[in-house]
Amino acid sequence: MISYFLRKRWLDFRNGHGYYLAFIMSFVNFILIAYNFAIKEVPSLHVVFSNLITFTLFFLGVYIPAAILIGYWHRRNQFTIENEALLQENWVWAWISRYQIRLLQGKTTPEENAEVLKYLEFILKRNKKDRFLNHELDPESE
Repeated sequence: MISYFLRKRWLDFRNGHGYYLAFIMSFVNFILIAYNFAIKEVPSLHVVFSNLITFTLFFLGVYIPAAILIGYWHRRNQFTIENEALLQENWVWAWISRYQIRLLQGKTTPEENAEVLKYLEFILKRNKKDRFLNHELDPESE
């Protein structure tokens, strides 16, 4: 239980650091390095971008649209390949999908049914979605 808790906190730390804090810090660092090496060292560019604020505004005006276009291309062309690769490594997805197919075929055992329900109920309880538990469809209420 403690190991699971620590592993979840480690995941939260990596996500917070990698997606947000390190991204912001590296982006600011990227702008500062570009300004110091590209603008300050080239006299003709230093005339155009006389200070860091002017350069930052220009940089953001060019960089953000370029990043959006590249991100759009990535989402439209590369994202499905990445998702497929991740799905091939996701044993939980494979287990649930296999179970669903066997359920439709009428080939599941009562033990499998209980195991899958227990797992899914654990997820619902952990996410405080108790309202979705133990509500069987009542044909008379429809």
